[in-house]
Amino acid sequence: MVALIERLSFAAGVVAAVLIGIAIVVVCQMVFIRYVLVASAAWQTEVVTFSLVAATLLGSPWVLRERGHVSVELVTAYSSPEARRVMLMMADAVVFIFAAIMFWKGLELTLEAYEGSWTTDSIYEFSLWIPYASMPIGFGLLALQSIACLIKVARGEDGGRRGGH
Repeated sequence: MVALIERLSFAAGVVAAVLIGIAIVVVCQMVFIRYVLVASAAWQTEVVTFSLVAATLLGSPWVLRERGHVSVELVTAYSSPEARRVMLMMADAVVFIFAAIMFWKGLELTLEAYEGSWTTDSIYEFSLWIPYASMPIGFGLLALQSIACLIKVARGEDGGRRGGH
């Protein structure tokens, strides 16, 4: 189960990287259209915004998997291995609770947007359930990854180091 969750987190990280790449290409295209061709570029801002938000949400499970998040290591550096394990498990449990709540609320919002046919206010009227779906997907995978991290710490397989698999 842990290996499957970690593969899903890796796949979500790849999707996040692709979304960042798309955002970069669209920004470059938007600059070219606006300043070289002196034309309108209306849809690009929404695509870039939605891509970067989705990349952040979908990339979070991979960051947790890699223990790449920002942390204060001063306390853990001078703690015993057992104390580090307890702190990691507590942190992973808090992440799970937060991610589970956000998954549920994100799912509610996504379904409400889908059922209500919510769209953006722009001329293109993008369906909002599509970008909103990154919330339950990202937070759901983050909740699963926090469980995988808890299991690994309990087994003694994760010392909390970056890339500490």
